[in-house]
Amino acid sequence: MAISSPGLGSNLDVNSIVSQLMALEKRPLTELAKKEAGLQAKISALGSLQGAISALQTAAGNLVPASGTTATQKFSVFKSAVSDATIASASTSSSAVAGTYSLEVTQLAKQHSIATSTTATPFSGTDGTLPTGGTLTLSLDTVPAGTSPTKTTDITLADGATPEQVRDAINNASAGVSAVVINGVAGKQLVLTGDTAGSNQFIRLSGIAGLAYNPNDAPAPTDAFVQSQAAQGSSFKLNGIAVTAATNTVTTALDGVTLTLLKGPEAPATSLSTTLTISKDNSSLTSGLNALVKALNEFNTTANSLGSYNPTTKVAGALNGDSTLRTAQSSVRNSLGEIPSALSGATLQRLSDVGVSLQKDGKWTVDSSKLTKAISENFSGVANLVAAYSAKLKSAADGLVGTDGLIAARSAGLNTSIKSLDKQSDVISSRLTQIEARYRRQFTALDTLVSGMTTTSNFLTQQLANLPTYE
Repeated sequence: MAISSPGLGSNLDVNSIVSQLMALEKRPLTELAKKEAGLQAKISALGSLQGAISALQTAAGNLVPASGTTATQKFSVFKSAVSDATIASASTSSSAVAGTYSLEVTQLAKQHSIATSTTATPFSGTDGTLPTGGTLTLSLDTVPAGTSPTKTTDITLADGATPEQVRDAINNASAGVSAVVINGVAGKQLVLTGDTAGSNQFIRLSGIAGLAYNPNDAPAPTDAFVQSQAAQGSSFKLNGIAVTAATNTVTTALDGVTLTLLKGPEAPATSLSTTLTISKDNSSLTSGLNALVKALNEFNTTANSLGSYNPTTKVAGALNGDSTLRTAQSSVRNSLGEIPSALSGATLQRLSDVGVSLQKDGKWTVDSSKLTKAISENFSGVANLVAAYSAKLKSAADGLVGTDGLIAARSAGLNTSIKSLDKQSDVISSRLTQIEARYRRQFTALDTLVSGMTTTSNFLTQQLANLPTYE
């Protein structure tokens, strides 16, 4: 097989010539690559813009009341403190009322506990088993004569079940009761204890005669269980007023306050005293507003950078002159510059009324002193103003970064353009392959022709040199 080496016979640098020609032919492909890089840069820049708007959307959304809730209710936050945290704890909602209360705990709620009798044990079958099984109905109810169980569970027990098998069946049923078997001096005893302390957690058993327990029938000599700890509710005093509750968690004593009793008196003491303080907490309003201003400044910084142009270096931001960026900036600006309809007739209508203002350098600032003063003088007015402007900002942001928003549509358009450029690039690349092949065929033929002519020339030169000379 002949070995082809373009240019070897003609001294033509065929590879170099073809490479230079192909460099010229590839210029359209290079231009398409530049265009695609520019579009990719715009998509990346839109991602940065979307991130800044999304942060603004979140900050604004955090200040918009939920449906059915007023701005005053949303920002009416209270904090609680118990001077002796071992006695009780408290949590609050927006309906709480600030105040200081003396708390005197006289009794903690306790769990009901019963144990199988040592004189009439239900495990009288062979080897200490339950003679007859069936369906055991376990109910948790109020005392002394509850008729509306808070929970009822049916538990299947086999004939001849051991105390351990009965224990496991009760525990596996998630009936609100924990069962254990204690092997004491009188033999094995099944002990049932309510999971929750309270007078509404009284244990009742029925369905299997050998395991019956109904405190309504007390004393009931046929009951297989005896009570080891009575179910009881809690009792305490608030500012000297006696209060009772079914459990240690109390939601009805003070509006908007959930009180949890943790410790009761031990003999000979009859009560434990501490102080409960409920106070107004405006931090959610001030911190939320500061977070919104921070997000606004970050959006403006990002937007300004993406749309910038440096006349000295002639370097433009990735979204310089882009209509999407201009629309986003205009949308945010209009949300803050126009008074929301919800504030029509309100005393406080502009952000500057509560200390939020736009500086000459384009940054938003919060005058904390003015904001604090406005809150102390007109809390509801500040809450309504913040909520109204936040709602407008969130709505604007939703239209920009939502699934069908402006940025998503613009990004989709750019991706479509990139796909079109890729198709064009594929067509050009295929044509370039053909062009290069043609160039190589042409220059290979020229190489062969020149090589042949060179050989002929050399032959003729040699022959002419061998001719006799005549003088």
